[in-house]
Amino acid sequence: MPAAEQHALEEVFVLSKRRIKFTKLGMAKFISHLDLLRTFTRSVTRSGLPVKYSNGFNPHQIITFSLPLSVGVTSESEYVDIDFDDSATNEEIKDKLGKALPPDMRVLSVGLPEISANDICAAEYVIEFCDVSFTEENLKAFFDEKDLPVIKKTKKGEKEVNLKEFIKSYEIIEITETFAKMKIVLSAGGSENVKPSVFTAKLLDYMGEDPETRVYPHRTEIFYLSGKEMKNFC
Repeated sequence: MPAAEQHALEEVFVLSKRRIKFTKLGMAKFISHLDLLRTFTRSVTRSGLPVKYSNGFNPHQIITFSLPLSVGVTSESEYVDIDFDDSATNEEIKDKLGKALPPDMRVLSVGLPEISANDICAAEYVIEFCDVSFTEENLKAFFDEKDLPVIKKTKKGEKEVNLKEFIKSYEIIEITETFAKMKIVLSAGGSENVKPSVFTAKLLDYMGEDPETRVYPHRTEIFYLSGKEMKNFC
């Protein structure tokens, strides 16, 4: 195939892939990753948008999620890549897909992918703890610890890691006698990924709190590494 023709095909492919940023709030936090894929597949079909399908005996829509959430976590920073015919505009995709999705899943933006999902390095969460007796002094002591051993599940099984190495930054937003709210940035993507549930379980154990304490994690942003600087994923 001539180089010019190959380049043209590659350009069409790139333009056909759109990155959609969306929310996952309310009851949507209970949707598993597999059900989320089904939700988008059905919503795209209902929208009537010109979506592309894979080749082969079992054609399917080409849909890829970046850093899927655990069940029970809400988010205002979810990303999915979908291949559409290049005749579909970003505005048309946002409008039609937004109307077809469930109420707790709202399309925030549509654009061309600029960064590979493989480059994701961290995620930011705002976490609320209810009926706890945290103090700023105890929280500072926790984050000042050099070694915070936790068990992390991997594809090869379970292994002990130092949670401290996965904590990029933290900020105490609010703290009272029975409530605490904080912002934390945790390593994410690839082998350095750690779920917020691992962090919250370790913190509750360190503080001597009930492991069944009501905890509400909410993802606010995803980051990728550009040189030595973390930037918002898009």
